[in-house]
Amino acid sequence: MNQRSTFMWVVGALVVGAVVGYSLKTQATEPQANNKTTTSPSPTTQNTETNVKKPHAGWALHIDAEMHFPNEEKKIAHHYCKVVSGGLTECQLYDSDSESARLVGVETIIDTNTWKSLSDTEKANWHYHKEEIPKINATLPDLSQEEAAKVVKSIEETYGKVYILWDPSQNELPVGNPGITILK
Repeated sequence: MNQRSTFMWVVGALVVGAVVGYSLKTQATEPQANNKTTTSPSPTTQNTETNVKKPHAGWALHIDAEMHFPNEEKKIAHHYCKVVSGGLTECQLYDSDSESARLVGVETIIDTNTWKSLSDTEKANWHYHKEEIPKINATLPDLSQEEAAKVVKSIEETYGKVYILWDPSQNELPVGNPGITILK
């Protein structure tokens, strides 16, 4: 198994473990609902009888981090991450962790070998997680300290590219041009 395959297997296993553990914890603490719906599926309801795995499923690894918004460095970017195809890990970034949180960005994570294959110009858009993690006050609020330490260790040798779609600290509406936040 090459280094990239090993890395993706470890990250995938950790994400799956976090998702399963979080799901089991949620099932144990929340009352079980009747899986049958009486309304048609819509953007705000789901028919769980016909629901199959969709792209939106599995965004369960929750990471909170500062320094993602250029105009308000202390604002927390709430990452919800999962391993996707092509050897990538992607994170949806929200302005809070409330039910009505707004999607404000995306972070793509790649391994070191993939980063090395990029042009020097492209490499400048990526940050090295081993250097970034201590600067951004990252926390994994849904995991124990031991689980969080394993996840952090597994992503130290990766690179991230943060696309900010809009900055909620500057406007309540999604206006302005999207940009790449380069964490220094």
